[in-house]
Amino acid sequence: MKASDFVLAMGQGRMIPGFEDGIKGHKAGEEFTIDVTFPEEYHAENLKGKAAKFAINLKKVEERELPELTEEFIKRFGVEDGSVEGLRAEVRKNMERELKSAIRNRVKSQAIEGLVKANDIDVPAALIDSEIDVLRRQAAQRFGGNEKQALERCRTMPRELFEEQAKRRVVVGLLLGEVIRTNELKADEERVKGLIEEMASAYEDPKEVIEFYSKNKELMDNMRNVALEEQAVEAVLAKAKVTEKETTFNELMNQQA
Repeated sequence: MKASDFVLAMGQGRMIPGFEDGIKGHKAGEEFTIDVTFPEEYHAENLKGKAAKFAINLKKVEERELPELTEEFIKRFGVEDGSVEGLRAEVRKNMERELKSAIRNRVKSQAIEGLVKANDIDVPAALIDSEIDVLRRQAAQRFGGNEKQALERCRTMPRELFEEQAKRRVVVGLLLGEVIRTNELKADEERVKGLIEEMASAYEDPKEVIEFYSKNKELMDNMRNVALEEQAVEAVLAKAKVTEKETTFNELMNQQA
């Protein structure tokens, strides 16, 4: 598998350890390989702790230049008064929204990890096979191309690449389903509304996005599933020992990458 025209901003710590260090010192036009190891806490189950080799074609190297904060420039970001103070307020609002989402995702991930470790269950092979097919199609589609090309990629992707991740997803689905059943949970419509409003706030016209969701049954069902999953995680946390930990904005956001 490969990714073309990938843009990497150096120094942000968004890539796995060793990746940026392997690129430093090279020039545009060079081709080289990087040997790295995915960290044990990596989000993709099938890659945790695995060694990997990346073949790099460094097409170009650019340096970012900070623009002058003129009124015209600031207005491009939807700050109507064009003031630096208004821009800072908008940036802060966006950061707070991203932080809230990152914390929610982090807590959810840790709660699910604890749930999986505490419950060793047998998983039907048919469910794993079905999930592998889903992961294959998703992976193939991420690399673009037409439907025929995506289908060919699916056929050439080894089953072993997705087996561990597929099994975990099935286990998580079964466990959360049991939590929902035993606690007789149903999607809280107020929570669903809040999730949609939070997501819509990132767009230029939130009202338009909210209206679009409200008229689309499939999208609304997806948001209800998200809300129900959050409620299941909260039910797990209610019975768990929770330890708070201080962290910085950058540390938390980098963990999401």
